[in-house]
Amino acid sequence: MEMKDARQLAASYLNVKPRTRMQLIKHLKSKGIDEDAALEAVDELEQYHFIDDVEYSKMYFRYGFDKGRGIERIRRELSQKGVADDVIDEAYEQLEDVPDQYEAAMDIAEAMIDDADVKAMSYEERRKLQAKVGRRLTSRGFSSDIVYDIINRIR
Repeated sequence: MEMKDARQLAASYLNVKPRTRMQLIKHLKSKGIDEDAALEAVDELEQYHFIDDVEYSKMYFRYGFDKGRGIERIRRELSQKGVADDVIDEAYEQLEDVPDQYEAAMDIAEAMIDDADVKAMSYEERRKLQAKVGRRLTSRGFSSDIVYDIINRIR
């Protein structure tokens, strides 16, 4: 009886939106399903491709890029969702359209300084702007190399 319950719970959880293997296992356990039944249900769903962490990761990369996130942040979020590093790597390698990270970060920085006349700013104002841009780009998940390069260009 518990296996049927596990399948039903898993199916209804997946009906809302795609989930990772780990998210589904945690959900089933939180609903009182024992680990063996949860794993069996998840394995079965994986076999029929209702769960596919590689496809989920590819979709999540595209979503993150559309939201202006950097690769590091997307990788970190996928890891937090229980996706293994090798699966994340495989998904990234399979992506066909990966936006140029420098260009994406520069677009964000330019939007932040668009209204500001950097040349007319005092040294202190420029430093504050650099720090603000740096914080924004870092929180968006861009690599430190890209962040430092863009901050130096603001100078």
